[in-house]
Amino acid sequence: MAVFPVVKGTRLRATKVNSCGLPVSGNANYAVTNGWVSLTLSPVMQEAEELEQRNAEGRVCVAERTPPERKYYNLTLTLCQVNTCLISLFNGWEQELDWDGNAVGLRDQRKVESDYGVALEVWAGGKADDDCPTPEDDSIFASPTSGKSYGYFLTFGTEFTLGDIEIAASVANLTLTGITFAGPQWGRGPWNVVATNASNTPGRLLTPVTDDQHFLLQRTPIAPPDPTPGEECCPLDIAGKFTDPNFYFGGPDGEPAADVAPAQAACSVSP
Repeated sequence: MAVFPVVKGTRLRATKVNSCGLPVSGNANYAVTNGWVSLTLSPVMQEAEELEQRNAEGRVCVAERTPPERKYYNLTLTLCQVNTCLISLFNGWEQELDWDGNAVGLRDQRKVESDYGVALEVWAGGKADDDCPTPEDDSIFASPTSGKSYGYFLTFGTEFTLGDIEIAASVANLTLTGITFAGPQWGRGPWNVVATNASNTPGRLLTPVTDDQHFLLQRTPIAPPDPTPGEECCPLDIAGKFTDPNFYFGGPDGEPAADVAPAQAACSVSP
């Protein structure tokens, strides 16, 4: 049994995916930021239905009930600053460029992006009671860690739209709203987010995401990634990095998927 608090969002990573959750390679297809205020999920349910049949006398002769079922979640992400590449990653809006090719703004569009989405990963703080177990022997020195653990949250969102924008004598937060979807082609993911052994070696999810799951919440000792430089979007390369013997899903001759994701290329932002 896992018992842990979820307190404070410490980091958010957004990765571009297709409508099945498959990570999409591209020049600006992921970003890590701490420039966000909150992420909210609200379940949208298929309500339970009462099935009833009365006989000729008007008495109930058959009574049954279908259970409620989750359809998806409404997603609400509030940003505390304008991040043009991140907003474009979510809703497909065109970034406005200056004379030197630098992004300086956004232009909206009528169409709501639904062919692509984002995998949203969030790390939360909060100390659990079992974060600091009493050592039984000196083997603990073989794999020292910070002693911290984190709440790790994964979901997939699409159909994002930008909410109301108020310009006044106050801070204007930007709100993106969308809906979740199942992302089975995410598999175990392209990132190292959980421990794979007693030494806390960072690796991919131990179990792939299935076609019935819209979010994952678990405890992990692996620290969240640092924000991408300038909190800008960075290149993502899946096919070029997940090569033999580091297969994403598995090799042609039954080779297993890689437990540890290969590192993506270093990302830099021009001054």
